Amino acid sequence: MHILHLIKTSEGATWAVNLMRAVREKYPDVRWSVIVPKGGKHFGEYQEICDNVIDFDYSIGTDLLSKGKIFKGIIKDLNPDIIQSWFTQTTLYMRLFLRDFNRPKVFEVVGPAHLEILAFKFGDIWSSSKNDYWITTSKYIYDHYKNGKVPEDRLFLNYAFIDTEKFLSEASLVRQRDLRSEFNIPANYKIIGTASYIYPPKFFQKTGIKGHEILLEAFKVLLAKRNDIVLIIAGGTFGGNVSYEKILKEKAMKISKERIFFTGSYIHVNEVISNYDVFVYLSKSENLGGVYESLLLEIPTVSSDRGALPELVINNYTGYNVSLTNPSVIAKKIELLLSRTNTFSLSGKTKVQAIFDKEEIIDKTYLIYKDLIKRHP
Repeated sequence: MHILHLIKTSEGATWAVNLMRAVREKYPDVRWSVIVPKGGKHFGEYQEICDNVIDFDYSIGTDLLSKGKIFKGIIKDLNPDIIQSWFTQTTLYMRLFLRDFNRPKVFEVVGPAHLEILAFKFGDIWSSSKNDYWITTSKYIYDHYKNGKVPEDRLFLNYAFIDTEKFLSEASLVRQRDLRSEFNIPANYKIIGTASYIYPPKFFQKTGIKGHEILLEAFKVLLAKRNDIVLIIAGGTFGGNVSYEKILKEKAMKISKERIFFTGSYIHVNEVISNYDVFVYLSKSENLGGVYESLLLEIPTVSSDRGALPELVINNYTGYNVSLTNPSVIAKKIELLLSRTNTFSLSGKTKVQAIFDKEEIIDKTYLIYKDLIKRHP
């Protein structure tokens, strides 16, 4: 079987290239082709595992129609059994220019952001044809499409490919930063921390995507109760504009000049979160990312209740998930994890390992392909 992947960037989408490699190793009858912009850290990997690697820029501008004609010609020449798109932008090309292509076209949805805006969700569903399907990577995303009246025979649930064994192996080899020494934190102090890119607010929002302002407000509440805590915000700004990061640092200085620290960027998340007593992740829009690392490393975790995060951070079982509307409640949940022994850590690790069972994900991917080809002989 010949599967063509549409990838917007060869710099990211690590889960896509890892899945492609793993499926081909287990099922050698699968052939891959990919249309992806040239360059980026994964471009060489695509060349190793794919029969065809076609350089193409999916940007949208005044030349969209002419680029669409080229795109359609590439598809005709490759003649795949299935087309699999991984981004809303690549899906737009697929939906606009391949409506008459009588083969299965699959959108693997790894993030819910476009589904949380009614116009984009409607556009996604409305633009589909009888040959369009979705692979959803959480129950949250699956339910979005189901509630949008997408027939369940056009929906599949298969989690994103994350190799938990490899992650734990790599984490054990990481040179961990000693944040207590780096920031002169007393040995008896508890470290509350987060780790992610620092994303500025979207144009229609007042606070950043990862909820850093909300975390600062919750920490302010905690500081009024206890004098043995610090907050560490790990990660650098996504992109080159650091003006939002400067605003966060100014806000932090007003709360405390001696109890809040910014680490800057890191290469592996375990460099920093290995220091934490409690990990806090208050993202405003999320699938299952952001918290699986802390849960795998058995770090007590508080997350927002947004998106698919409650599928991993389950109240009173693997940690606490919280509403973003009340910093006092967030502070209370953090303090609960600081102040008592709990069994959440082992439960969290077990839950992540069960969700991201790589053999099950590989097998289900192959079975989805077989099913779609059977439906479209």
